[in-house]
Amino acid sequence: MAKEKLVLIGNGMAGIRCVEEILHHDPGRFSISVFGSEKHLNYNRILLSSILQGKSSIENLTIHKSDWYVKNQIELFKNETVMKLNTAKKKITTNKNRKVSYDRLILATGSTPYVPPLPGCSKEGVMTFRTIEDCRQIIHLSKKGENAVVLGGGLLGLEAAQGLIHLGMDVHVVHNEARIMNKQLDSKAANLLQRSLEEQGINFLLEKETLSFEGSSRVERVIFKDRTELPADLVIIAAGVRPNIKLAHDCGIKTNRGIMVNDFMQTSIPDIYAVGECAEHRGMVYGLVKPLYEQGKVLAKHICGKFTEEYKGSILSSKLKISGTDVFSAGELFEKGYKKALTLYDEDEQTYKKIVFKHNKMAGFLLMGDIKDHVRLLDMMEKKKDFSDEEKLLLLNSSKKEYSISSMAQTSIVCNCNGVTKKAIAEAVLTKGLKTAEEVKECTKASGTCGGCKPLVEELLHYIKSDDFHEDIEPDTLCTCTDLSEEEVVEKIQLRGLRSVEGIFTDLGWRKENGCPICVPALHYILRMTVPDYEGDGQSVFAGETHNAVREANGTYTIKPQIYLGETNSSQLQKIAAVAEQYSIPEIVLSNDGRIMLKGIQEEDLQRIWQSLDMKLIPIHEHNSVSITLLTGFKGCGCENGTSKKLAVQLQKKTEYLVSPNRLEIGIASCIHGSAGFGVKDIGVIKLRHCWEIYIGGNAGIQLKAGELLAIASTEKEAEEVICTLVQYFRESAKYLESVSEWTERIGLIHLREVVFDLELRKLLIQRLVEDSYNCRHKLPVFVKQ
Repeated sequence: MAKEKLVLIGNGMAGIRCVEEILHHDPGRFSISVFGSEKHLNYNRILLSSILQGKSSIENLTIHKSDWYVKNQIELFKNETVMKLNTAKKKITTNKNRKVSYDRLILATGSTPYVPPLPGCSKEGVMTFRTIEDCRQIIHLSKKGENAVVLGGGLLGLEAAQGLIHLGMDVHVVHNEARIMNKQLDSKAANLLQRSLEEQGINFLLEKETLSFEGSSRVERVIFKDRTELPADLVIIAAGVRPNIKLAHDCGIKTNRGIMVNDFMQTSIPDIYAVGECAEHRGMVYGLVKPLYEQGKVLAKHICGKFTEEYKGSILSSKLKISGTDVFSAGELFEKGYKKALTLYDEDEQTYKKIVFKHNKMAGFLLMGDIKDHVRLLDMMEKKKDFSDEEKLLLLNSSKKEYSISSMAQTSIVCNCNGVTKKAIAEAVLTKGLKTAEEVKECTKASGTCGGCKPLVEELLHYIKSDDFHEDIEPDTLCTCTDLSEEEVVEKIQLRGLRSVEGIFTDLGWRKENGCPICVPALHYILRMTVPDYEGDGQSVFAGETHNAVREANGTYTIKPQIYLGETNSSQLQKIAAVAEQYSIPEIVLSNDGRIMLKGIQEEDLQRIWQSLDMKLIPIHEHNSVSITLLTGFKGCGCENGTSKKLAVQLQKKTEYLVSPNRLEIGIASCIHGSAGFGVKDIGVIKLRHCWEIYIGGNAGIQLKAGELLAIASTEKEAEEVICTLVQYFRESAKYLESVSEWTERIGLIHLREVVFDLELRKLLIQRLVEDSYNCRHKLPVFVKQ
């Protein structure tokens, strides 16, 4: 099949990250061409200020060298700008009059620095700070003069100012607001930061508005509206950026402040996507790298035709990259409405902490001096954890001695830019013998973008190499028969069109010819979920709802009559007993979910037993079934349980033929008096007077764990929809034999809420559950008896 033609306009960080993700998901799908206006290869723009500050070199900024483009068969056009986009003919035209057709197009045109239209702004020495060439020019001009003025007291302006100090210039930062970093810091933090930067030699003029730049052919001074002035041999304008939308706007794509996109990063023309600083999503334009990478992941899956959650927006966070001054802020920092803040200032240690709460959840936080807790706090904020008043105070008073890298959960994010977890780094270090932070960066991308997490990476590396490290880091491989993870196996099955377990063993280089008890059932399940006409494992017999059985290892068969909620009657029991006696069935046992199973049936008796019973039979999936239990109140409690019973039966009928990654137990309590036990079910539901409360992630095992409140449904119909959505989402996204409790912890309660409350996604998942249930009734159910 011919490859689709994909054109990427923009060779920057956001666009190329998209390409990386696309190559990961479907490397053979597209023929890719990339156009970049700069003459350089893809480089890390975030670290430009570190060049001025003497921490890095221009050569170290390159992310992908030429051989990466060649290896991935990417056609790169450097120093070539796309000037025209014809959406009707699906063709782009460049400034070199090159015309290229496309099937899909990604706009990653980034942003351009805002230059206020002031007299003299075109003079030599007045410039912006955005590219490698800007960086080189600033270094060159710094050798020709002594006085530098930076317009803008935000992140970029302050980082540029410290770079100019390093280059030996006398520096003034001019800001038109009353405090520096006014969008990220409160007054206390801004004053502390300003004092620290003044000690390093930076001068500040606040609430100053610039009137003009004066000089002959090059700038010599900056004039302000109050008629004061500053000498200036170099002026850097760091007054913000504007999304680069001209190309999109000129061809009729909908734009506002940025190029308007939906939750899959599609523009108003579906075959054209936009990502990064040029894109506007739900009224927001992001200039930070983490949101741009999150957008890229969604875009890549969608353009490859894979199921993906919608992009819902990102929490804004900022880290100031200046030597000797550590600052991190995230979320909402100003007390408005229902928000309240707790602060702690240690004058001796020169540290300042502020945490803002809204309805007992963290809405934002600010750290100065000691920012080690930022990973943990950001994780708590993203998960929307509830805090008691005591917990709030403990958070504020925690010190770096009380919280170390050893206490971080393995699922915690170490590198926020690239989403790299503690476990991913530890696994890479242990399996590949990594010894330095630079090697960790090359292998995992941790600290490879903004570099802010490098101290944390180094601390983790030291911890892993120490005698104190005793954590069990289980590899993410499916089993010992392969080096592939479950996700990689699924991906290769889809890419290579594999349709049998034997084909997987051969094509994917399985170490054991016939697999093992772990991977064989897992592969049958994966094939069941990914191959529409997969015909099962050969262990099941299925000719209809009243004609099915499972073959045991000894050659006999087991059947399981359907008995809803374990309630039967004398007629059913007499029929089952008569069949058991007539055909000398050796075993009659009760299953975990309260149903009767007839075991030890001879193959030649199956047809006659089916006809004699004439009852609905269901597949036997002891470890991969969906089980529904009705929990009623004590005898005589007087509470109505009809609606709860109705809901339980409806759910049983919708899920009775489904297989899941692991046994999924749903407990439905008809009233508060029947609530004992429902809270430790995988999904627990309780009927209250005016609503249904739905809990997720309980565990009735050795480590007893209560489920967490996920949702409140106002009607029985809504409760049923939420539960069906959870069941199907678990079936599609959980790893094989992963428990619901583990799954909930891995993907997060907030994410699950986003799934069940997204009505479009809820509708889609329920539709797929119905389709899967129908398909299971009409083809062999998957089950391997171990």
